[in-house]
Amino acid sequence: MNDLSRGRNNENSIVAFQKVKVTRESMWMKILKLVDGLKSTYEIANDLDLPIHKISGRFSELKAKHLIIQTGTKRIGNSQFAVFTKTSI
Repeated sequence: MNDLSRGRNNENSIVAFQKVKVTRESMWMKILKLVDGLKSTYEIANDLDLPIHKISGRFSELKAKHLIIQTGTKRIGNSQFAVFTKTSI
């Protein structure tokens, strides 16, 4: 049996990307406005009224574009979440 939840470019990830790509850039802008070096990714997700899994990929994309860098982590409950700061580029 194939585990479709693993890896990239499988049927599930391709379908998910097609759904996300239409709102991706607007979500980048919303996230960038909230990145302040103090709030965690979890807190930003809460500010946007979204579950963290809905926007975690946008943080990775912004990091890959060198628009944000991880400057720390914050413990919330039993979990740790990244804290990002905008780069000066």
